[in-house]
Amino acid sequence: MKKIVDQYLAAINTGDMQSATNIYADNAAVEDPVGTEPKRGDDILQFYTAAFSNGAKVELTGPVRISAKAAAFPFRAEIKQPANKLLIVDVIDIFEFDDAGKVVKMTAHFGPSNITVRDI
Repeated sequence: MKKIVDQYLAAINTGDMQSATNIYADNAAVEDPVGTEPKRGDDILQFYTAAFSNGAKVELTGPVRISAKAAAFPFRAEIKQPANKLLIVDVIDIFEFDDAGKVVKMTAHFGPSNITVRDI
């Protein structure tokens, strides 16, 4: 599970959204952020492509926690925005895995107090 987390973060850092979404099972749901309508199927790739289209860097800010069939990990996302802005989001993602090692559910946990915008 740690390897999947590492592959996911590396794919985002290289801008390879297809690889970032290859971790998901065919029946996966992505709720990013928690409380929004889950994305499924082709909507998952479209979501990642739109979210990171201007470029992003992600980095773990603490250890990956593994329990049963889940991995939780804190990270910081720095996402380029139009008009020379940088969106910085401190997130905790939780991946739930199936028996084949694919992610069947991802939830992203953050709120307004975890988001800052800076000029670049």
